[in-house]
This record gives sequence, C-alpha cells and structure tokens, in this order.
Amino acid sequence: MAIPERIVWAIDHLAIRPGERLLEIGCGRGVAMAEITPLLIDGHITGLDRSDSAISSAEARNRAAITAGKAALVQGAFADWKGAGRLFDKIFAINVNLFWLEAARELKLIRSLLAPEGRLILFFEPPSASQIPTIERAIAVRLAAARYTLEKSMHGPDAKPPLLGMVAKPT
Repeated sequence: MAIPERIVWAIDHLAIRPGERLLEIGCGRGVAMAEITPLLIDGHITGLDRSDSAISSAEARNRAAITAGKAALVQGAFADWKGAGRLFDKIFAINVNLFWLEAARELKLIRSLLAPEGRLILFFEPPSASQIPTIERAIAVRLAAARYTLEKSMHGPDAKPPLLGMVAKPT
C-alpha cells in the first residue's frame, strides 16, 4: 500500500527521536503508526480513534509493534479519554478537523497530557491550497484562546497536495 503524501510529510516534520512518547489523535487505520514504530527504539506511540473498524485495522497493521510494547491503541473519543496517567513528548493529529472547528475541551486535555517541553503538532491536507490561510487563522485563534503559543507553521513544498503543519506549546 502506498503511504499518502500527507502522512510521509507529517512524519518527516515530527522529527521523531528514538525514545519519545507520542500520541496520535485520530490514528485511523494505523498507517502513520506503522511508519513511526520502526523509528522508536525505547519510545512508544499510542494511537486513539473513535472508530471501531479503524482501530481493528490499526491493530492488524501494527500487531508486531503492539506485541513488542512499542505501540498501543485506544478506541474512543479523545475528549472522553483520561490518558491513564501518561505524559507525551509529542501529541499529533493528521487531518483532524476538530482543531480548526472547535477544540477548547480537547486543547485543555492535551495540555494535561503533554510532558514538560512537549509539543502539539497538527497536520492538514485541505481540498485546495486556497483554504490553507483560513484554516491556519482559525487554528491560531483557537490555540491562542486555549493559551498555547504557536511556534511554527509549515507549508508543503507544492500546492498539490496542499499541506499545512502547525507546532504549538502550552504557555
């Protein structure tokens, strides 16, 4: 299966270190997780998705990493998840529109799940490049309202596919 360009681009911009603890919100069928786990030596990734069928596919795709203790999957809504006392170095989401629509509750939860110096990294592939400025502004407003500092915005190398990434930290 070919890996979608948005996922390859996102993983490249995550700059994963071997011992990091990561949380992917909206992990879908576990494609990003399958690409990330080989990069983790003593790190760990948790994937969370509300879809039962997506989690089942992600479990099948990542069975070896789950068995090895490098990965875990959680089925449910992120806003309802308590995190089981875990702290993450990076929390990321790829194409989770919640963050540019309304995410005050989720941003508060993310703050409680980030390790000191942890980062929230959001990636999007909107239908057209013309939507990027609108999405970027909407996210910046929501991050600021939730007391996050936007450290960096990134744009894909080409207009097709249009790609946006944003890195933030709690203030």
